[in-house]
Amino acid sequence: MKKILVPTDFSKNAYAALIYVSKLFSDEALQITILHSFSDEVGKLTSRVDIGRSESIIDKLYKQSDEDGKKLIDQIKLDSSKVTHDYELLSTPASLSKSINSLVASEGIDLVVMGSKGRTGAEDVLVGSTTIKITKSLEGCPLLVVPNKVNFVIPSNIGFATDYNDFYQLSKLKPILRLVRQYSSTIHLVHVGSQTKLTPKQEQNLEQYKNNLTEYDTDFHFISKTESVSKTLHNFIDSNSIDLLALVYHKHAFLKKLFREPVVNRVGKHTHTPTLVIPITN
Repeated sequence: MKKILVPTDFSKNAYAALIYVSKLFSDEALQITILHSFSDEVGKLTSRVDIGRSESIIDKLYKQSDEDGKKLIDQIKLDSSKVTHDYELLSTPASLSKSINSLVASEGIDLVVMGSKGRTGAEDVLVGSTTIKITKSLEGCPLLVVPNKVNFVIPSNIGFATDYNDFYQLSKLKPILRLVRQYSSTIHLVHVGSQTKLTPKQEQNLEQYKNNLTEYDTDFHFISKTESVSKTLHNFIDSNSIDLLALVYHKHAFLKKLFREPVVNRVGKHTHTPTLVIPITN
């Protein structure tokens, strides 16, 4: 059974992520763990009180989280009555990033799914801070960032942004290929830049991708940069009806060497297309 972890702050944005992943894997049974961290609330409420009151406050936060979680699970079961997923809630006073990594390591989580914004709805609450923090610290598990405005559609067209400076074996790209096989999707490898300007190393990696992806329906795109790489990718998503965009997060390669801009942050702000981020550490 596939194990999915969905952090929540009980906002509409977090619920959109939960709905999306429930539908994305509607044909298979999932174990979906809904994780609520009230670490920030603990810090705010206990900074000026004694230890005894701190424990009382934490107990109240656990109780409130359990009540909100029960309502959430009842609602998701109603909204996804045709699927047979198992849902459970975990509440913790520990930080979100620490809790996620601990669960990924101990429970064998296959995918973490987050909304692109938090309860406040501010543009940068999750996109520019929490989600990126999770991306940088997450190990051994992909992260799916789901915009609040997303309407679920079968991901028939899956974009994979690459600079071809690195070649990743298909075993590293399993989160993409599983979806491709499930939905008979087309993979669109998109490179911001001209094919004629590829270095010999980039050309070699391009050929390796072509050779390794022969069993899949694959298109290769080379597009001119307009304003910024993230803006260019946004335009590509819209003009090619991309249903999901995948990125490899490799802090020593993709983001730092070519883009010179926080691409994961900015692409994650796309208002209607989910972004799948695959952290690779070596």
